[in-house]
Amino acid sequence: MNTLLKNKNILTVIISCVIVLVLLMSSSFFHVLNKSIQNKYYSIKNEIIWLHANPHIVVVEIDDESFKEIWKFPFSRSVYGTILDNLKKYDTATIAFDLLFLDPSESKGDTDLAEAISRTNNVILWSALTSKREIQTPFSWLDNTGYKSWFLSPNINSSNRTVYSFSPLIETADASIHEHFSIKIFRSFYNYLYNNNDLSWTWKYSSSHYDLSENISFPLAQDNSQEILINFIPKEEFTRISLKDLYLTDRLRQIDREIWLKDSILLIWPAAEGLKDEFFTPNGVEYGVYIHANILNTFLSGKYMTYFHKQLEWLMIFFLIILSVSVNLSSSNKVLIFSNGAIVLVFWFIIPLSILLGTNLILNYPSEIIFSLLLAFSSANIVKYLIEDANKQKLNKALSEYVSSNIASEILEGDGQVNLDGEERELVCFFSDIEGFTTLSERLSPQELVSFLREYLSAMTSIIMDQQGHVDKFEGDAVMAMWGAFTGHSKSDFVHACDSALLQQQSLDSINAKWSKKLGSSVRARMWLHSGKAIVGNIGAVWKKMDFTALWDNVNLASRLEWVNKYYGTYICVSEIIYLSVKEFYIFRYLDEIQVKWKDIPVKIYELIWKPWEVSSEKKEFADGFNGATRLYLARKFADAKDIFERLSLKDDVPTKIYIDRCSEYIENPPGDDWNGVSRMTEK
Repeated sequence: MNTLLKNKNILTVIISCVIVLVLLMSSSFFHVLNKSIQNKYYSIKNEIIWLHANPHIVVVEIDDESFKEIWKFPFSRSVYGTILDNLKKYDTATIAFDLLFLDPSESKGDTDLAEAISRTNNVILWSALTSKREIQTPFSWLDNTGYKSWFLSPNINSSNRTVYSFSPLIETADASIHEHFSIKIFRSFYNYLYNNNDLSWTWKYSSSHYDLSENISFPLAQDNSQEILINFIPKEEFTRISLKDLYLTDRLRQIDREIWLKDSILLIWPAAEGLKDEFFTPNGVEYGVYIHANILNTFLSGKYMTYFHKQLEWLMIFFLIILSVSVNLSSSNKVLIFSNGAIVLVFWFIIPLSILLGTNLILNYPSEIIFSLLLAFSSANIVKYLIEDANKQKLNKALSEYVSSNIASEILEGDGQVNLDGEERELVCFFSDIEGFTTLSERLSPQELVSFLREYLSAMTSIIMDQQGHVDKFEGDAVMAMWGAFTGHSKSDFVHACDSALLQQQSLDSINAKWSKKLGSSVRARMWLHSGKAIVGNIGAVWKKMDFTALWDNVNLASRLEWVNKYYGTYICVSEIIYLSVKEFYIFRYLDEIQVKWKDIPVKIYELIWKPWEVSSEKKEFADGFNGATRLYLARKFADAKDIFERLSLKDDVPTKIYIDRCSEYIENPPGDDWNGVSRMTEK
């Protein structure tokens, strides 16, 4: 089994088949999502490739203006008779009523409309399809008048109640076959346009088309689907007029000059509030008449929408999954980034856009294409982690017992190759030691000393690593750590380092609670932080003994500055570069500007006190006062500075006493003009 799983090709096929199975089992979820994406398809296509309405299609609205002119709705059927007679003079091709004349009305109106329909001979009426799949045709008073009646309803998608298509034929409960209203309008228009009423029309499906005659057919949405997709365009594209424009003779003449009624298809429908039949479509909410208008426009433009071949689309999805899984099982990060980017570009953008702009095809499974890539990426990487990285994780854990996890990961990621050359990095360096450790250690037995150091160093190390630092080495009680050795240097390194120092000081409380009695006094740790460039790398004998560390002048300076805490009686001291980087996050006290032994460049040093929101107002005032006094000191105002230092003087505060002594000395013996406030350290 393990050998089988280690075979990349077999793994690829297994994972790909599982993903396809998941996609197929989630078809109900994807169906709704696919329809939403297809709706967006219409919108994008209409914006990029603008499809105009055929000028032969005219929508006639029974609107509020018609009510004002003709009287209240429903109108007397004599009104429609008058309109039909008016239009006969303008040689219109077809007149279709999106109105259902089921019941008789007043006798004269019915007679006038029936006679007008008989004289016109190009009127299409529609029939209602009931919930019992029965056809309700217009009332018998219209018999023998020459009208044609056909069912009207489009197909409404069950998942989102949206209209995408219509069925050319429908079978009713009594097994009779009826053709769609819009197709009958097209037949009537075609007969009129070509003056060919003797054309042999057919009513039948082939495998991929609905055939109207030997030479005229409409492509089905997909093979054997028995539905035709509607290529929707915005309703604003269609020519629209009011019913009153056809009823008023003078207005009708003007309309004819504006839009030329000859050879036109007139779709008459109720457009007033409360009378509109509304449907959800890819264009949003549309009125029923615009569904018929879009069907007719699809026929007349020849821009038929069809679905992509389902089997070919699934084959493409399967190929995408295999390709993506195979790529993501690769161990090369560069290959992963480039290949996944190329796959996303091709399958999420190039292929869909090519289909969108270059064809009238619609993808059946756009969401499956999107999710297949996501599933392939995640599944392959999970499997790779579980199988291929299992041994590496074990080795990493074993190595981490001897070196830090960062170094272990670096060695493993580099296939065991150790770089001895080193690399220049910007680091934050940390040094610490225990105050008076030699004296404290003499009070413990060897076993107790080891136990104490293990507990102390474990606590300090955990805090440093929790703050994303790397512990470089231990030297007895001393700790050297650094930030930025394995990651890009950033301001967060300064914050993590300062937080680490504060937390280590805080953790001494629990250590003292256990050890202070045995040690005879509390444990105090002195810490120093500095930042600068250093060489980071592995030093030692290859395959014998290696030590990952940092070297260079800044590291030496940091180690020399660590003892400054002892001189000033402080416990966290930082260099100026640390202070300037994080001064808004912490409270600092300026200590001095010093020049260490064998160094020419002086360094300003600061005491890190605590976080502002965790310090009492008294300590804040003390720090502010001390900083103000040092500014007076550096400005040679020694008497003023001494007064402030004496007022601030706290018991055992070494820096205050140092400055009082210095001020007293300089008051009696003023320094020369070359004095710059720098203190020269004589100890290393």
